[in-house]
Order: sequence, then C-alpha cells, then structure tokens
Amino acid sequence: GSYDVSHMKISNLQIKRLKALAHHLKPIVNIGKEGLTKGSICSIAEKLEKSELIKIRFSKNKDMKKDLSKEIIKKTQSTKISIIGNTLIIFKQAENPKNRQIKI
Repeated sequence: GSYDVSHMKISNLQIKRLKALAHHLKPIVNIGKEGLTKGSICSIAEKLEKSELIKIRFSKNKDMKKDLSKEIIKKTQSTKISIIGNTLIIFKQAENPKNRQIKI
C-alpha cells in the first residue's frame, strides 16, 4: 500500500539513535488479555502524537506479540524500532509540528 508522508523511511543509524533514546522510557501502553482493542489502538495513536517514541508492553499475549506488533504498526502507521523481550518500541513523527521533540 502507499504510505502518506508521515510514514517516514528511517535509516539503521536513526533506528540505533531512537533505540538509545527509548532505553530509559517506561512502557506507557499495556496490552493485556483483551489484546488489541479499538481503545488501545486509539491510546497508542494519541501517545505517539504526544511523545513520538513509545514503548508498549505485552503483559498477556506474549506468544502473539509479533502479530500484534505488526498490527499496531500498520494501524498507527508507525515505525518499529525494536522488540526487546515483551516490549515493543515504535516511533512516529508527530503530525503537529509543536509536538515534534525528536530530531532524527
């Protein structure tokens, strides 16, 4: 599919930088046994717009985290930075320039 402009292609070097930036972040979205609800997708999208770089923890669906991660990334049009253990790190540049804090 075609992506809009906000879905940037990110280089490996930028991924490394973002991974380092994400190191001290706490997961702000928890995916529990309900899996991906409309509410959790909305919540992730909101947090991405505010923070750009976020961590999502899979507390229940550990065996499905790869599929769930793909779905999160697709639905929020974000970029996967990495999956470490049961935590997914994603990035999306804020639509509103005022919210853009991360220079990549």
